[in-house]
Amino acid sequence: MTQTKIKKSPITENFHHAGLIVQDVDRVAEYYESLGIGPFEPLTLNVAERKFRGKPIVGVQLKIRMAHVGSTRIELIQPVVGEGPWRDFLNHHGEGCAHLAFVVDNIDKAVGEMLRRGMNIVYQSKFADGGAAAYLESDKIGGIMLELFQRPNDYVAHKKR
Repeated sequence: MTQTKIKKSPITENFHHAGLIVQDVDRVAEYYESLGIGPFEPLTLNVAERKFRGKPIVGVQLKIRMAHVGSTRIELIQPVVGEGPWRDFLNHHGEGCAHLAFVVDNIDKAVGEMLRRGMNIVYQSKFADGGAAAYLESDKIGGIMLELFQRPNDYVAHKKR
């Protein structure tokens, strides 16, 4: 068996969460919590600007809940109003794991690197408090988006319970 050498990238060691798109975030959170996963806490993002497939989108409403599981997280996203990668995923795939998220220090640099590696931008957002996110996909392999996430300026680390 030969080992493949993995090229370092902006995401190599910064896994943050798995993002699941669901029809009913409260129902799914309750079910996972009954299995001992969670608790799932509401997450609010202060988004100043959004683009989906290069076009500005407004009026988007999402219900998001996040749970810490060991050293990582599970994010549940329910699209409520508006278009975006979440509604698109739900319409084309149903419920399921839509993305793997990675924290980056410089969103522009990280997105540029992933574009050079053959990824395509699906969604970009800028937060009012200085952070940003981008969803990228590859039509070539994998069937899952990658999210690059630059933390907001006022980010406070989660305290372990």
